[in-house]
Amino acid sequence: MAKRRPPGEFRRGETVKTLDPLPGVPQGTKGRVYLVDGFAWTRYRVLFDNGIDVGSLDGTALARPKEYEAALTRREQAAEAAEAASVASEEGGEAAAAGGADKTVNGVVVPALLLERSQRARERLSAA
Repeated sequence: MAKRRPPGEFRRGETVKTLDPLPGVPQGTKGRVYLVDGFAWTRYRVLFDNGIDVGSLDGTALARPKEYEAALTRREQAAEAAEAASVASEEGGEAAAAGGADKTVNGVVVPALLLERSQRARERLSAA
């Protein structure tokens, strides 16, 4: 029985389009996968229609021609969601400083409980 591939994986000989502009290859250029390699990270070597050969491409940089427009739309939505989350976390960080809630430092959430515990310990040590 044939093994099913996840929707993001491509087979050798499959036609793809690039979602990202690559060196010498504009966005949306068609190409053909001629090498699939890797265990933990599946990467592809693609020969594009303009004659450029690019190796070590991640599957997120490629899409099937039928799925190309949908993939671009998903990328735009993900970028908008990430931007909205970034703005919300910045606003949340300001509120956390004022209200004693969780605080985000370098992309890591520090719970308010730990912040309060550290503050009490500093007060205890400075009083001694």
